[in-house]
Amino acid sequence: MNRQETEQNNEESKTEKELRKELAQTKLELKVLLDNIPGGVFSYDADTGKFDFISEGVLSIFQCTMEQFREHYYNSFELFVYKGDRASVREMIENQISFFDTVELTYRVRDLMDNIMWIIHKGKLLINEDGSRKFYVVISDVTTEKLVQQQLSEITEKLYIETERYKLIEEAADNTQYDYDVNEDVLTTSRKDADGNRIIIKDCRKNNLIKAMIFEEDYPTFESALKKAFSEPLKGVVEYRSTNDNGDIVWFRLNYASFEQHNRITRIVGSEKDITVEKRQHEELKAQVERDGMTGLLNKTTMQSEVEDYLKTCDINACHALLMIDTDNFKGVNDNLGHMSGDDVIKFVASTIKDTFRDSDFVGRMGGDEFMVFMKYTTPGITEERAGRLNSRIKRTITENGVSVNISCSIGIAYYGRDGEDYDSLYKAADDALYVAKEAGKDCYRVYEKG
Repeated sequence: MNRQETEQNNEESKTEKELRKELAQTKLELKVLLDNIPGGVFSYDADTGKFDFISEGVLSIFQCTMEQFREHYYNSFELFVYKGDRASVREMIENQISFFDTVELTYRVRDLMDNIMWIIHKGKLLINEDGSRKFYVVISDVTTEKLVQQQLSEITEKLYIETERYKLIEEAADNTQYDYDVNEDVLTTSRKDADGNRIIIKDCRKNNLIKAMIFEEDYPTFESALKKAFSEPLKGVVEYRSTNDNGDIVWFRLNYASFEQHNRITRIVGSEKDITVEKRQHEELKAQVERDGMTGLLNKTTMQSEVEDYLKTCDINACHALLMIDTDNFKGVNDNLGHMSGDDVIKFVASTIKDTFRDSDFVGRMGGDEFMVFMKYTTPGITEERAGRLNSRIKRTITENGVSVNISCSIGIAYYGRDGEDYDSLYKAADDALYVAKEAGKDCYRVYEKG
């Protein structure tokens, strides 16, 4: 090797060392930047949702190690997001990247201690030369700010409620007022006719006009209250349904009082209020308490209560059936396809059960992947036909991202009277029959057999 070649090699070696040194310095500066940026940084595959980079800043926010973070959230951005926010987060990301390559959103996360945290998420979508897509995201913990906003919102809401209370007092005069003259059989109301005059109804009791205004199912309750008001001076409240001018069903609450003169009821006055919204809210709250949030079926407590109450009054000689239903291979769905698919399977099984049985039957979710049906006034033939039909309808293959899982259902059946006369005994018999169905290879039903 001549002198010129030696000098050239030395120059190339020097340049390579300088480049390595510059690269190391750049990596150091990048690490310092990432470790000191407000909040934290992570990146994840846009198609699989798997994390491939998590900065120390993220670990600092959640006060955990890298291993703990990946294990707790199954190394998945989807499972990192609070369950109740996942659908909206997916929708917001899809909507934003359809127009831009950046996303900005706020959502909730459960930390490793199961506390709710609020996160601001600012990300950018990059597409690599091989077509793979990756999101690079900066997150910040804004839980404190959210709590302050919530407190301000609560204060504002209290002020609003107080304002509304005064409005209600003022608007009480807008309730329909009734004044019934018993002797004259004339009902005067605060409602106005087209000319702006109070509406006066003559021969009210004689023509039984009140009955025509009230729903047939509610009239017995109203009539009972009315009879008491005619018999003695008192104050009372009665609720009933009617229809408005548009033909819509409306709930009313009537506060009334009856007055006597010379030992005889001569006048009944009342104030009628539209409580339709209140009734709807009450029904919604009742549904929340009695229904399973995911499926809309009766929850375990309500299911037991309904069956117990029914068995106390049902015909001892009638045939009723209790069915326990378990979703086969549900764990395989969760383990191989994810919890979102598991939730979809639960909803599918629930709706299929509801569609298979009658509206008069009690249908409930007992927890997890287990369901119960109580069939009223049935026969063994009808019951077992429905069980077989349910087996056929549930059986299917669930496939996602090339992974398939087969699901089906196992059913245990117990009959009222023969296998038990109360909830506990029927439940145990049906559960024992369910176990036999599982042992028989699943995807079938079995009727309880003693001994």
